Amino acid sequence: MPKLTKLFISNIKPPDKGQVIYRDSALPGLGLRVTPKSMSYIAEGRVNGAFRRVTLGKEWQLTPTEARKKAKKVIATLAAGKDPTAEKVKRKIRGATLREILNHFLQVRNLKPNSVRGYRNMIPRCLGDWLDTPVAAITREMVEQRHMSLKRTTKQGTTGEAQANTVMHMLGTLLNFAAVNYEIDGKPIILINPVKRLSNNRRWYPNKRRQTIVPDHKLAAWYNAVISLRFPTIRDYLLLLILTGLRKTEGATLRWEDIDFESKVLTIRAEIAKNGTEHRLPLSDFLFDLLHRRFLARTNCEFVFPGRGGKLPMVDSDLVIKGVGTKANCPFILHDLRRTFLTVAERLALSYVVLKKLANHSGKNDTTFGYVVVDVERLREPMQMITNEFVRMFTLKNGDQQESDE
Repeated sequence: MPKLTKLFISNIKPPDKGQVIYRDSALPGLGLRVTPKSMSYIAEGRVNGAFRRVTLGKEWQLTPTEARKKAKKVIATLAAGKDPTAEKVKRKIRGATLREILNHFLQVRNLKPNSVRGYRNMIPRCLGDWLDTPVAAITREMVEQRHMSLKRTTKQGTTGEAQANTVMHMLGTLLNFAAVNYEIDGKPIILINPVKRLSNNRRWYPNKRRQTIVPDHKLAAWYNAVISLRFPTIRDYLLLLILTGLRKTEGATLRWEDIDFESKVLTIRAEIAKNGTEHRLPLSDFLFDLLHRRFLARTNCEFVFPGRGGKLPMVDSDLVIKGVGTKANCPFILHDLRRTFLTVAERLALSYVVLKKLANHSGKNDTTFGYVVVDVERLREPMQMITNEFVRMFTLKNGDQQESDE
């Protein structure tokens, strides 16, 4: 065995393939691993009977003397029964950041596209300064303070309470995932989820269901504001939402292949639907004409409501929607249109089962509902009734509205 010196190392010829290890005669356990493209100092030894080889650094990073000093420490550590490689793995696990946990979680879990977008948007937006923080360092106090600070008025005019609750539920899920998947010596890196502090101290904000709709006496003004838009795609999108009760993503990602003009049926694919169940709705005359007009004027885009460039689905324009609300003197968010649809439908004395089917609610907790099969044709008359009622209110004048109210 040669002594590893600068002169000896300078005369080494790299192998054509594989690796060659030159072990130092002055310090047993120190070696130089040579490959066709690099040379690295290594330290070898046994820990609890198992052979270990630890890389100390590249040849150009260390002198032979420095490599010996570093090797002595590693060899002593191995002799003491400590495995540097295992310790390095433990440090990596212990230092797993929120960003790493988020990416791992989204990679492993089979989530719907909307859920993935929710995590990708809300965690960086609300917890962006925590992304490079080890999850094990997130404390109960940090969670409680951030939850309180997220209660602020949003651009939609809401209190921010729902946003604060949602992002903390997401964080709690990620930390539970870390506790199950990241362990050191059989113990999870998170013993108690700090998000539990919100439950223990009853700090969750009340789950207040929004009750806002476009009221009857505002529907004509709302309709006039919509049809006066310079953007036909958004105009037709808003009309589709209020006349079908579809959720905003269901409407925005609608493809031409989802519309059967022959049978006059619109289909929301299971992977898009919130409850994971395919949703089929018959098209009223008004909706058929609206969609058929768009079909005749379509470009090469597969989406009914294409975004800029015509290759991807449209993205909600908060500015345009706000403009419609301002012009109609009726501020609204897109989900208000779904509530408006169901409110009008209920007023027409449609059955509970029909309302549930129109909304595509799962009815998981309703055993009887699960036994009722409603064919899409059973919904055709109710859909036409609902559209007719909307069209009637769209065209009411102020005087007619007052008389109707009386």
